[in-house]
Amino acid sequence: MRRVVAVVVTWHRERELSRLLASLASSTAPLTGCVVMDHAGTVGEFPSLPFPVRVFHDPANPGPGVGWANGARRVREVFGAAADILYLDDDVVLPPQTLEILLREMSGASAICPLLEDAGGRLWGFPEPFIARQRKLIRWSETPADALRLLGPGPHRFCWATGACLLADAGAADSVGLHRRDFWMLGEDLEYSMRLASGGRAVFTCLASVPHLPPTPADPESAKRADDRKFRSLLRNLSYLAFHSPHSAHMWRYLPGNFRRFFRTHGVSSRTISGAWSCFRLGALCGQPAGAGPGALGPETGQMGQSLPVDIREQI
Repeated sequence: MRRVVAVVVTWHRERELSRLLASLASSTAPLTGCVVMDHAGTVGEFPSLPFPVRVFHDPANPGPGVGWANGARRVREVFGAAADILYLDDDVVLPPQTLEILLREMSGASAICPLLEDAGGRLWGFPEPFIARQRKLIRWSETPADALRLLGPGPHRFCWATGACLLADAGAADSVGLHRRDFWMLGEDLEYSMRLASGGRAVFTCLASVPHLPPTPADPESAKRADDRKFRSLLRNLSYLAFHSPHSAHMWRYLPGNFRRFFRTHGVSSRTISGAWSCFRLGALCGQPAGAGPGALGPETGQMGQSLPVDIREQI
């Protein structure tokens, strides 16, 4: 029987974390344990769950990539090297059969992920399929049911995927390493999944869909300001990946759509134009992710706002 340990990185989201752990407690495939990397230093213990939860505090808030890498190391220290790792965002909720489906459909792959849906059941995010025809089909999908109908259950190979829910086998850390520490936020999961996919053994399944339910910001104005900074981190990291990752496939095609989305969200002004150019220059031309080199954006100390999926729906 395979041993699976979840790794969650969280920052001031105790309610969402408790909701996630409650969903994991109902899993039809039992977890061996869970490692929580708390970047706010505010999370307590969870003694009543059917699996052990180990909480490690790092109030320096170094970013998700560092948290996931440190969490994977803690898994080996606490649970041993033979455990698969289920990387999770703190604001997802896993339906009971999710892990069981992922383990069954993994079928010799090094990593597998489900689809992601929003609170209304619409498709929120999905991996980038390896097969070009599937990329068009998944863009036409409005719901996970559409993707299942158009693509079939899978498993299907992917080029990259978000880290909201990703199951990597126990040997992944030895074969491709851990998450990088220099992305600060947004993009570190894409880069890691690219390495997993580089050997052709990373897949996704349309049989499982996981709700991604970020909290509503308490202060919309503060959230918008933080979102601007977070969005710039994404643009810089995508620019870096498109031109400097050996496994980025066709990521460069999606840069214009994401820059357009930035301007639609935050407007066109001298400030946003200068910021966008800086992101492209530092990422693509200088080869520096958002957590490295001059102009590094992290770490963040304010409200993070909602997650920003890579926009791959637009025709470039």
